[in-house]
Order: sequence, then C-alpha cells, then structure tokens
Amino acid sequence: MADGDSPAADMVMYGPRGMGKTVLLHWLKDEIRGYKKPRFFHKKSNQVCTCSTTANKLATPAKMWTFLLSEETLAEKVLGGETTAGVKAGASAADTVSAEAFIAKTWKEKEPTDGVLLNALISQCKKNPLVALVDEAHTMEPGLCRSLLNLSQEVREEAPFLLVLAGTPGLAHFLKTVGASFVERSTKMGIARLDAQATADAIAKPLQEDGITVDADALEDVVEDSQHYPYFIQLWGEALWDLAKEKDLQKLTAQEITEVETKIESRRSNFYGERRKTLSDLGLLPAAVAIAALFQDAETTTMDMLIDVIADNLPADSLATQSVNEHLQTLARHEFIWNPPDTDLYEAGIPSLMRYVLDRQREHVQKVSPAAE
Repeated sequence: MADGDSPAADMVMYGPRGMGKTVLLHWLKDEIRGYKKPRFFHKKSNQVCTCSTTANKLATPAKMWTFLLSEETLAEKVLGGETTAGVKAGASAADTVSAEAFIAKTWKEKEPTDGVLLNALISQCKKNPLVALVDEAHTMEPGLCRSLLNLSQEVREEAPFLLVLAGTPGLAHFLKTVGASFVERSTKMGIARLDAQATADAIAKPLQEDGITVDADALEDVVEDSQHYPYFIQLWGEALWDLAKEKDLQKLTAQEITEVETKIESRRSNFYGERRKTLSDLGLLPAAVAIAALFQDAETTTMDMLIDVIADNLPADSLATQSVNEHLQTLARHEFIWNPPDTDLYEAGIPSLMRYVLDRQREHVQKVSPAAE
C-alpha cells in the first residue's frame, strides 16, 4: 500500500472471544503508524493512515463517512472548500461541533451524492493510503455493512485502501447474509488458540522485560493449564506479575504457581459460570451438554453430527422457532464450538468449558436423583 498498490481483497478476522482480535487490531494500527520514510514510502504516497472504531459507532451513513473521511477532506472535497467550527483548526470550545454532527447537518442542507463522497475518499486514499479497522463487525446493521463492503471494492479499484473487519465466529456467517459484492473473495483469518511455544512466549517474555524469569517446569505447567487460550494466558500473566512485584521476586518456581492457582481457578470458574448461564438463557443448555459429551471422545466432529445432536436434544417448541442450523450458528457465535477456517470440521471452543458444563450437569442430576451414579 505504501507503494500505491491496493490489496486484492478486504480482510476478515474472526474467532472466539478472548482470542486477542482487538489486541491484534491495536498492534496493526501501531505498526502502520510506525512506518517512516524512506524505507516504506515510495512513489506518490507519503504515509499510510489508519482509522479504527467499533461497529456500534457506525450506526448511520453519516457516522460511516465521518469515520472514513478526514476533516480536511470533508471541507475541501465534500463541502466545496467551506469551513465551519466543526472542521477548522483553532475554533473555540463554545463554537466547536463534532465533525459527525457537522457533516450530518450539511447533508441535510446540500445532499451531497454518494458519488461525491466516493470521489472524495478515492482522492484522499491516493494522497494517503488508508487502512480502516472495524472491531465487533458482526454487530453492524446489515445494510450499512453491505454499503461499507461495496464501497471498499470501489475504492480499491482506484486507490490504496484496505478494510479490516474483526468479530466473533458469527462474522463469517453474517457477511454471507448481507448481500455484498465480492465478499466471498475476502482474505479470511481465523484467530484460534495458540500453540505451546507461542503460549510460553506470551507468558514468559512480558515478565522477562521486567527482569522476572519463570522456572522451565513451572512454565510448562502454566502453559498446559492455560489450554493455550489467550484469555487464560492473560489471567496467568497478570497473576504471576502481581505476585512477583508483591514479593519482590526475580524468579518464579512451582511454589509461586501453586500460590496463584486458587485465584486463577476462581476467575476461570466465574468465566465458565457466565458462559453456562448464557447457554441456559438461550435455551441451548441441553444441546450444549450433549455436544460436550460428544467431544469427550473426539477432538473434532462434523457439522452433520452436531446437527443430529442438537435436533435430538432440544424441545420441539425451540426447533419450531429456529432451525437446527440456526441453533448451530448460535452455539458458534457464543464460542461453544469453533469451525476453523479451511476445514469443515468443528472443535470445542474451549475444552475446559465443555468439561465444566458436563460437571455441572452431573451435579444437577445427582441433586435431583441422589441415587443416580
């Protein structure tokens, strides 16, 4: 992009909550902001810019265009050179209005066409390539999401522009339903659990930066307990750092791991309890229990098998309001199951969450039927 070339397609990042998608977006933004001449910039482009937001801040076309267009572009290209307190520098606090409010008001008065706005964005991107980052994209209003995707296609044909959408596993399914052109050609990146080495690095390296090391055997135990799940890695890293600072330790051993295990387990149990309650509120707990039992004996399974399990374990009234496939998509959106990219097989979203769901179900059965074993 810094050479004036546009990516061939948008990028779609999706994965269960707690996998670090938002952190990755922030990293990408920082990397782009760190690009300096002359190493990265050639030809007519002098910088690569970013704009980032969450989907709930893109609720209207005015919000979308204000997100994409700089205040200078709005004034010069859309408003014919006009300036007001909303865009000119140095306006007093009493006179200043948000750029969003200003452009919304101007639209009502002048009604600039989509073509004017599109040409303004293309002109802006020719001068400064733009990467637009949208987090929680699965919550966007479908019509606005379709407009944004089609807009991206048009701009990329003329100027360096990249749209990056991030969201939960439901994002991939959501994008198929919005009816946008070329969405199937997007570059898709599934964000899943880390491997063992990456997990160890994620725990040890931040501690090392503060002069704290972790005994190899102790680190191996932490890596295993984290299940390579970024949220649990974060819990362990935070707890170990707090303990090291509290006790002024430069080396952490199995003894320190044992000290923080209770705290970790408490927070993890709360996490599991909230997820289980969500499944119960959605009426999907019976199906979730059966799916968890299925994954006791297999690391992966097929969509057909999951559909059969859901159909066999939900009441008729539930299946009357939503199809089995819709229930499957709901379980995926809530990260109970996970379909990695480039495969038709499903995995457990978080294996230990499935074990928790099964354990609570066994406890419930024993309370209701004390003789049951």
